[in-house]
Amino acid sequence: MPRSETEAPPLWRNRDYNLWWGGSAVSQLGSGVSQLAYPLLILGVADSASAAGIVAACANIGYLGASIPAGVAADRVSRRALLIVSSVVQLVLMAAVGLAVAGGHVWVPQMAVTALVQGVMSAMHQAATTPALRRIVAPAQLKVAFAREQARDMGTQLAGSPLGGLLFGLARWIPFAFDAVSYLFVTLAALFIRGPLGPDRAEEKTAEPTSVRQDVAEGLQFLRRDSFLRFLLLWAALSNCTLAGLAFMFVVALRHHGASASVIGTSESIVMACGLLGALAAGRIVRRVSGFQIVVTMSWLMVAGTLGIAALAARPWPAALCFGSLVFFMTPLNVTFQARMAATVPDRIAGRVMTTTSMAAQSLKWLAPLVCGALADHFSPTVPVLALAAVFALLAVAIHLTPALRGFDDGSRAEGAGLAAPDAVPEPTTPEKTGRDAEPAR
Repeated sequence: MPRSETEAPPLWRNRDYNLWWGGSAVSQLGSGVSQLAYPLLILGVADSASAAGIVAACANIGYLGASIPAGVAADRVSRRALLIVSSVVQLVLMAAVGLAVAGGHVWVPQMAVTALVQGVMSAMHQAATTPALRRIVAPAQLKVAFAREQARDMGTQLAGSPLGGLLFGLARWIPFAFDAVSYLFVTLAALFIRGPLGPDRAEEKTAEPTSVRQDVAEGLQFLRRDSFLRFLLLWAALSNCTLAGLAFMFVVALRHHGASASVIGTSESIVMACGLLGALAAGRIVRRVSGFQIVVTMSWLMVAGTLGIAALAARPWPAALCFGSLVFFMTPLNVTFQARMAATVPDRIAGRVMTTTSMAAQSLKWLAPLVCGALADHFSPTVPVLALAAVFALLAVAIHLTPALRGFDDGSRAEGAGLAAPDAVPEPTTPEKTGRDAEPAR
């Protein structure tokens, strides 16, 4: 069961948390290296932004399609096993890509299939990660833990992007081999964590058996009852799609203007450095600034920053600062959202609810690279960037017109009073109790 506040040590003395944090840091560093190498490889082999967009879309489609089944699995089978299996499969996939690149046999369909399977494994890994983390740290430490997760991810991206550019410049296969080795560390971390990661077998024995369909419906019912969460799912889906297009076009636009792999890597490091600063400042920001103000500020910064990238694409450093300003404010907002959900979702449905939320938030991301790549090939990289700015502007206007957002600050004040234990909130009504058939609907 999750640790109580009285028996939980500080995070720096929590062996399991530090083991998991360290293994994940190495894995995230490897991912940062390969994430830059992937589009550079496809652009170099196929000389087509559309081809690079197809590969990126396949990863998003794989994640999208597997999210709900992965969430059900995380509430039914060993989360430790899910973490280990998903990491080992990705280790093998990245090793295969490295061998193919080293042998000079890079085929775009092969890269697309690899990205698709990686997306599936990422969904499985993510489905088990947050529920497992709740078992490792105490409820009152969740905000700090999530802030450290954000800082870790931004820090590894900060190092991973220039390292990826450097390694890609040395040999195209090296970034993928590096990423393959990095998955070994997170596999070992999941293997050697001492505490149970769930789900609890005792609860499974006492509960009446349910079908997969009923399990999915139970998680959806929890989300349907909260108007703020319903708004968040839609807004996050649209904003994440647009942001994915912007991240993709940032690389394409810099490359179009003649930036080298190392320059692009350094530019992305500037973006990640801003994100790291945002993660370090997240605790202070969420305590002093209302949630509504954070969302409004970030929404209009997206518009201004995207226009800045369009105007400054020929100058990598200023363009990176424009993008970085967006990431700075997204980081504390992510911390707020993660902590609120982790504190209020019961453990026994945590996998389903959180993966459904993640699925909804990323449901349209696959579309952005395809559309932006096609527009860039037919016109110029500037055209899709301007189109993304227009979408961000519409989302910013929608923020002011949405009554459901008023509940954001109510939830923030509730969190400020102290995080509730994961199982301390009322659990959603099961399909059996309502007498209705469960209907799966990310």
